[in-house]
Amino acid sequence: MRISLATLSVMSMLFVIPAACKTGPMISVDSEEVNLGAIKQGSKSAAKYVFKVKNTGDSVLVIRDVKPG
Repeated sequence: MRISLATLSVMSMLFVIPAACKTGPMISVDSEEVNLGAIKQGSKSAAKYVFKVKNTGDSVLVIRDVKPG
């Protein structure tokens, strides 16, 4: 049985392209670290920062068990 190079190339693309197109969930954040400076103990002002999180993948992103570093 002989398979031409063109046929073999097309068949291999059928398996490689779909796998390459799916990335799954991918998390993207605007900043991984934030320096809030020195905060005096007992200070009444709150230190706040809002991280912007985005799913840049092609399926649902589930975030669980978030813990402070």
